[in-house]
Amino acid sequence: MRGNQEKGSANRTMALAIDIGCRITHGEWPAGTVLPTEGEIQTRFGVSRTVVREAIRHLAAKGLVAVGPKVGTRVRASTEWNMLDADVLRWHLMRETQRPFVESLYEMRLINEPEAARLAAERITPERLAELEAALHGMEINPRGSPELVAADLAFHRIILEATGNPILRSLGTVIERSLTISFSLSWRQNPQTDTVIQHARVFEAISRGDGDAAALFMRQLIESACGDVLASLYADGSDTAPPGRRPAPEHAVLPEGPAASIPVTVDGLT
Repeated sequence: MRGNQEKGSANRTMALAIDIGCRITHGEWPAGTVLPTEGEIQTRFGVSRTVVREAIRHLAAKGLVAVGPKVGTRVRASTEWNMLDADVLRWHLMRETQRPFVESLYEMRLINEPEAARLAAERITPERLAELEAALHGMEINPRGSPELVAADLAFHRIILEATGNPILRSLGTVIERSLTISFSLSWRQNPQTDTVIQHARVFEAISRGDGDAAALFMRQLIESACGDVLASLYADGSDTAPPGRRPAPEHAVLPEGPAASIPVTVDGLT
């Protein structure tokens, strides 16, 4: 019984954090906004003081809010947010207007991954090269858009980052895995599978023959193509807003009044 109660409390805490986090990252509560008091949040969402405090503590750890005596809980400037945090990234991707953030994600990848491919061509071990080939094979044999194919795609990029031997670049692989699963899935839905596999194969072949310049060039082309695919999938009608059927925010992430339940956060059916 106690275990169920603790789980329910954790679910309510996360649901409340999601609601407030979405309001902040979507601009409904801009920098400098003072959040409602603990009592007001308790009444509005039907949760306990403990749930409110834990949710605020969760958001403070991500840099979204600051808590101070007599001044309450205040939204911090976006420059102070932990933009690499998995939740913060996901909440941005739930925005109605996602394009600027999606472009920023791919810009980050373009800055890092081509040079990582160049280094991997110089430093990759035979064991890592075999892993990279296996990931490429996974992209060839699994159905288009399937979880297995997306996992193989993510592994391909992670292995290249790991092959550099640079611990900071290896950490970037974790960020890519956590934050780009959704956009990878969208790009696979948009782009013909054969074309995408060929793009990855060019990177693999360049790395395997130790050609850093070619590896960097082909990685850049791959990421630019993927960015175009994702934007085409998100904005097929030419607008900068989410197409009908995609989850707008923040209202769809709002914690229901009364006893709260866990709210799964999904985009196009992906958790």
